[in-house]
Amino acid sequence: MKWGNWVFDTTNLTLIHENENYEIDLEVINSSSEMLDWIFQIRNKEWGTPQAIYDLLLAFEEILEPQLNYCSFGNDKNASGSELAKRFAERLSQG
Repeated sequence: MKWGNWVFDTTNLTLIHENENYEIDLEVINSSSEMLDWIFQIRNKEWGTPQAIYDLLLAFEEILEPQLNYCSFGNDKNASGSELAKRFAERLSQG
């Protein structure tokens, strides 16, 4: 699965930016603040263009479903990034 230059690695449960060989471990995103931290880390990279951020947001949305699992109705929630990434990987393997 791919969003722009971001690729989901189903084995390691990571998002990898192909051009920069930069990896985000989805298993450690267990809160909305941890997700937000990754967004701003990428934004502050030289290659953190609006398109790279947009594609990252699309990947987070599809894999982790943040509005459902991390911040629904404006409430900060905790969720297991590991479990969510595993479920997404399973859905991909089932076709």
